[in-house]
Parts: sequence; structure tokens; C-alpha cells
Amino acid sequence: MRAAPPFAASRGSGSGYAGAEPTAPLSEHALSTCLAQLAEVAGDHAQAETLYAEAAERWREFGNVPESAYALLAQGRCLASLGQAEADEPLREAQELFRSMGYKPALAETEALLGESEAAAV
Repeated sequence: MRAAPPFAASRGSGSGYAGAEPTAPLSEHALSTCLAQLAEVAGDHAQAETLYAEAAERWREFGNVPESAYALLAQGRCLASLGQAEADEPLREAQELFRSMGYKPALAETEALLGESEAAAV
């Protein structure tokens, strides 16, 4: 049995991570991304997907397009690792954002995941 990620027990607190209370919106959004990354690294792709979706929305509302795009990419990656066909939606949105910003390496990673996702659907 896999141990719970270190932040799981404290998710009921304000920040979701003991000792990390953000003091500004930017810090809150960054922490939401960090929590998603911790869940992904711990292998909890379902939880990470949910947290990345929240992070993407936070970044979108904050007006940070690059961070929103990276959160969408990660959300799609987690959905793809779970074998979910819904991975295409955040990946396509990330693809569009990366293309509009000229972020070629991230665009290539996104398109590779889209290719894998499409191949798995066949």
C-alpha cells in the first residue's frame, strides 16, 4: 500500500499544506500548482488531475496564460495516464495556448501526448 502524500492529511487547512499559508493571490496560485505536482509525483494521478484543473482555472482568472497552459498540459497528462479519453480537451486547449505564445518545446510535448491519446482511442 502506498503512503499518502505529505499534504493529504492537512488538506482541510487553509492552504492544503501545513506551514505554507500563502499571503497573496500569486502565492495561492503557485501553491495550488505545487500541490498538484506533489500529487502527480506521488502517483495519485486522479487527485493531481483535479488539482491541475483547479490550478489552470486559477491561473486563467489571474491572467497568467503560460501557467494556465502548463497546468492544462499536466491535467491532460494525468488524464492520459489514467486512460481517460477526456485528456484531449485540456491538451487541445494547452496546444492552442502554447501555439499562440510560440512555446515550441511545450507545444511539442502537448502534441506528442495528443498523438498518444488519439492512438489509444483507435
